[in-house]
Parts: sequence; structure tokens; C-alpha cells
Amino acid sequence: MILVLSGTEDGRLIIEKLLDKNHSVIATTATNYGARLFKTHPNLKVISKRLDKEDMVELTKKYNIKTIVDATHPYAAEVSKNSIKASEESDIKYFRFERKEISYENIDRFSSYEQVINYLENKKENVLLTTGSNNLDKFKNVSFKENLYIRVLPTANVVKKCTDLGFLPKRILALQGPFSTDFNKAMYEFYNIKYIVTKDSGDIGGTNEKINAALDMNIKVLLIDRPQIVYPNKYDNIRELIEDIK
Repeated sequence: MILVLSGTEDGRLIIEKLLDKNHSVIATTATNYGARLFKTHPNLKVISKRLDKEDMVELTKKYNIKTIVDATHPYAAEVSKNSIKASEESDIKYFRFERKEISYENIDRFSSYEQVINYLENKKENVLLTTGSNNLDKFKNVSFKENLYIRVLPTANVVKKCTDLGFLPKRILALQGPFSTDFNKAMYEFYNIKYIVTKDSGDIGGTNEKINAALDMNIKVLLIDRPQIVYPNKYDNIRELIEDIK
């Protein structure tokens, strides 16, 4: 049995390929929405729950897990750290899949949200935040909040979180991506965006289209770098990963 920590398009593709090779798979996602994206399969069990290290260790024992595949988002640092510890404690194999990092000139890179916020302090131009809702609380009391638009998933829980943090409905752009370059350009122009805050999510999910649209319009791109984690058995090629999983 293989445990795949998913929640990304890559994770779903890895699971499909493992099932094609007749592996039995347990897939985990942090949300019910993520769980609904999987197709029903006799060899697949989906668990929708945020797991800590103890939860993972318990799963490995309960289902006789022999391998953990960590295909979580590049910024899901705590999940990755917990899964590495769980694999060590359970003495089972750990594999990490992570998309290649993007490489762009003419963008500003930051190591934390705090650095980005400091950079934007007292800026009067409009800012578009495209980093999701997980760290939205960091922007609750920023000085540029009246100029800040936030692009998030259009789910009831996410929109409620935005309003609970004091963001007005007119500042909440609840949309499901990925978006084309032209769509991004139209949005940037309509909201008169001058700064975009984004993450290095790789070439899946519309990151390239988002950044290229901004650069074409001379909009400042503020990119938050990925967390620095030392992963054992790290892959950026799904085919090679699947071949090495026995």
C-alpha cells in the first residue's frame, strides 16, 4: 500500500499512474473539495483531513503502508516535514515530487511574507495577492489594505475567511484558475493593478501565464520563494518517480 499526500494536480496524476500499475493507494487531501477531484477506483481510498505526524504514523500502521509519496504543494512545508518524520519513525520509504522552480528576470524575490509586506508598506498603488488563503491573516492589518485585491478559490469557507479578516467583498476576487495570459491581463487592467504578489508554484496552475501577463504590462512581480527543505529522494519528473517506486 502506498500513501500519497496529494492536493495538487501533480498528485492526482501520480495517483492515476500508480493505479495503472496496479498499486493500492491511499490519497490524502486537506479539503473535501480536493477529495472530490479523484475518480472512483477499487484500489483507491481517499482521506480528506489535515494530517499531523502522528496521524501519518497511525495510517502507516493501520493500512500497512510501505511507501509515502509527498506530492503536496511546494509551500506546504509543515506537511512535508511531518511526512519525512513519519517515514523515519515508521521505517518506510519516502519520495518527494516537486515541480521545477521557475526562472524569470525582472522580478523581485522575497524569502517571506513579512518581507513582501514591508516592501509594500505605504505604497498607494493597487496590489493583487495571488498566494491563496492560507496566509491571508498576515495581510489583515497592512497599511495598504484599501489598495489590496485578493484572488482566492470560490468556496464558501474561503470567502467567509476573507470577510472574517475584514476584506470587503469588492476586494475579493473569488475565481477558479488556471487563467490564460489574456484573462490575467484583462483583470490587471480592470483593477488597475501595479503590484502582484505570487508564489513559485511551478509551470502547472497558471503561474507562467500570471507572471508573463504582468511583465508584458510592466507590473511589478513580487515572488515569495519556496521554503528551504532538505528532501530525501526528490524528483521533478513523474515518470522517473513512478519507475523508482517498487
